Amino acid sequence: MCGKLGNTEVESLQNMMSMAVYFVLADTFDVDIDDISPNSDLKSDLGMTPTIQSQLDESIMDMFNQARVDFNQIKTVQDIVNQVAKVQLH
Repeated sequence: MCGKLGNTEVESLQNMMSMAVYFVLADTFDVDIDDISPNSDLKSDLGMTPTIQSQLDESIMDMFNQARVDFNQIKTVQDIVNQVAKVQLH
């Protein structure tokens, strides 16, 4: 059985990547996935430190074929999702 997670193939892929990013974040920040929202601020809401940022970078690289995110451009969870989707879909 195959599920559809979006109206288009690209939207479905973005939604699947979004779920994977959420699982990586929940594991890295040691929080429940339900406590993460697209607007969660990595520093003020999730408590990102330089050590956690390094762990998150490694986890994203492991999960997404060595994809790197630019933490200078990232403030929220959605920012990470957008960067990962952009790198993976292009």
